[in-house]
Amino acid sequence: MHTDLKSLRDQARDLQLGIESVSAEMEAYENNIAGIQECALTLQKCIRIVGNNRVAAMAAKDQRKIMAQMEDTANELVELLKR
Repeated sequence: MHTDLKSLRDQARDLQLGIESVSAEMEAYENNIAGIQECALTLQKCIRIVGNNRVAAMAAKDQRKIMAQMEDTANELVELLKR
């Protein structure tokens, strides 16, 4: 009887550790999804700005700023997808 209770306790501990591990993984996954969505919105905004200014000349300074933001966002997106 004592062995059965000890085995049950050990199984409960293993189950708890497994649940905690899955919970941590899901939290990281949710954070990654939020980051990916934020990156997508930033890229969409930048592309819209550049797209709206195809006809009108955009200042080189503004264009460099937008391109830098797009590059940073793309790099962040790649890092999020690696996780």
